[in-house]
Amino acid sequence: MSKPISSALVRNIATVLLVVAFTGCDSTPDPADMMAKATDSNVKRVSKMYSIFMKNNGWKGPRNSEQLKAFIAKQNEDQLRMMGIDPSNLDAIFIGEHDDQPLKIRWHLKSSMLGPAIPIVFEATPSKGEDYQVGFTGNTLRTVDSQEYQQLWDGKMDRSGKGNLNRR
Repeated sequence: MSKPISSALVRNIATVLLVVAFTGCDSTPDPADMMAKATDSNVKRVSKMYSIFMKNNGWKGPRNSEQLKAFIAKQNEDQLRMMGIDPSNLDAIFIGEHDDQPLKIRWHLKSSMLGPAIPIVFEATPSKGEDYQVGFTGNTLRTVDSQEYQQLWDGKMDRSGKGNLNRR
C-alpha cells in the first residue's frame, strides 16, 4: 500500500473511533425512559396532559379539572403508566409532591400550534427555597421567583397582553 492510502485509512478509523467514543455504541434513546424523564413530577404530568388536550381540541384548554380528567381517562393506559399516571387514581396527579397541596391551574386557555409556551400549571407553595415550579405548554418547566410567579399566574407575561386570550 502507498503511504497516502494508509494515512487516509488511519484518519478514517480514528474518526470512527472518536464518533463511537462520543456517542456510545447504543445511542438510540429508549422512548419509555424519555417519557419518564419528561413526566417525572405532577406539574409536568398535568402540563403534558393539558397540552395534549389543547392539541386535540382546537388549541383550547379544558374548562376545569373534571373535563381534563375525563380526557385523561380515555387515553391509553400503558402510555399513562409510562408517564407515572395511575389511571385508577387521576386525582393524585393534581397534587404537588412536596407539599401535598392542590396544583394551581389556569383553565380554558387558548393558543395555536405555533403559539408561544403558556404557563398553565403552578405549584401552590415554593419547592426550592423561595422558588416555584411552573409548567408550560410545550412540555417546558421553569423555576421562578414569587414575583414572576404572580405575573405568570395573572397572565401578565402572556404574549398577547390580554391574559389567557389569543396567541399570535
